[in-house]
Amino acid sequence: MKKNFISILLLAVVLLPQLATAQTVAIEGEVRPRVEYRDGFSKPLLPTNDPGAFAIQRTRLNLSFTSGIFSSLITLQDSRTFGQTPNAWDVSSSGISTTGLYEAWAEMVLIPGGSFKIGKQALKYDDSRLFSGSDWSNTGTTHDAALFKYSVNDFQAHLAFAYNNNAAISSESYYTPKSNYRYLGLLWFSKDLFSGLNLTGIAVGEGVQDTTGTKNNTANYLKTNMYHAYTLGGNLKYTGVDVPITATLTAYFQTGKNSTGSTLAGNMLSAKASYKFTNIISASLAADYLSGDVNSMDKIQSNFKKLYGSDHSFNGSMEYWKTPLTQGLLDYYAGVTAKVNKNLTLEGNYHIFNSEYAGKNKKGIAFGKDLGSEIDITVSYKLNTWTTIQGGWSTYFTNNNTLIAKDMMNSATVPAIRAPHWAYLMFTIKPKFL
Repeated sequence: MKKNFISILLLAVVLLPQLATAQTVAIEGEVRPRVEYRDGFSKPLLPTNDPGAFAIQRTRLNLSFTSGIFSSLITLQDSRTFGQTPNAWDVSSSGISTTGLYEAWAEMVLIPGGSFKIGKQALKYDDSRLFSGSDWSNTGTTHDAALFKYSVNDFQAHLAFAYNNNAAISSESYYTPKSNYRYLGLLWFSKDLFSGLNLTGIAVGEGVQDTTGTKNNTANYLKTNMYHAYTLGGNLKYTGVDVPITATLTAYFQTGKNSTGSTLAGNMLSAKASYKFTNIISASLAADYLSGDVNSMDKIQSNFKKLYGSDHSFNGSMEYWKTPLTQGLLDYYAGVTAKVNKNLTLEGNYHIFNSEYAGKNKKGIAFGKDLGSEIDITVSYKLNTWTTIQGGWSTYFTNNNTLIAKDMMNSATVPAIRAPHWAYLMFTIKPKFL
């Protein structure tokens, strides 16, 4: 017995340092305050309104653990507007808590090249059009999902599944659509075809709950009616090996039915090419097309149904068409990027917006396809290893079609508006505590 104890003790002395070195525990943070000035952001302002200015902050605390075949991450998050919570000495009113859980997942290697990840997690794929962590947002986007990942050489594949409920249930009940889906299935793959050319494909299936009934009438929802929506497509990306050219083609198509039972027939196409003139200057040309619907009474939704991608990264920083018109959206844009040095980057983009079809607003006033244009300028400066400063300014050039499409005209009279501007200054500070 004594010999066994000594043997175990010696084994522990040998193995414990190895186990300790194989494990990694990290505690990291993010403090991200942002000040914004909005004078016609997302919609023009009338002269009777003053511009809005505010400051918001996102604070995150990341606790990660990695040990061989196992890893885990828990991210606590607080999101608030400055002044939203009363001062500590103001006991006359209660504060508004905005603290919660952003991510909480665990991942384990099951087979060589294959792992299983489950929990609250951000799903990010390709250029973030369909799935993104929505980093610009003060709260971000995550999914309660199970994800199987497989990777071998230059091939990757992901299979994800999610199922949502309002609470633990013993029999079927109506799900209040906090998410757009009741359940989600996702299959994604990536493969290098040859040097510089990469192909990705994605298939998304959503179970969307019928919203045409009256949810207060529980008899209608003892057995929940579910429709099925599908999005299929992919990306083809070329990164020049001998020439400084990058080009991306994107195509997504939709079928199935939406939450009202209408047939989905939307599609989204995008093409972008970038050329690096020098180590400092590069330029890009691109076009995005989101299909529109010319007949809203035929029970066919031909306008593209957006999923869970980044809203701020596409179709203009002022977010006028974050939710595209029913008549669709065409965005032609060009950009120039100047990487002045390793710390300073300047970027400018010019967008021209059109709808696919002419249409009418909610008040019955007709508008044409030309929706105006926008200029976006961004400056980023890396202050040190844990701090980045970013600022931006944008302006939108409206026309009568813009005002009609934004439901600001109910007659032939053109209202006076303020010239739309938007500006921001953001600090991103990421300290490593441990």
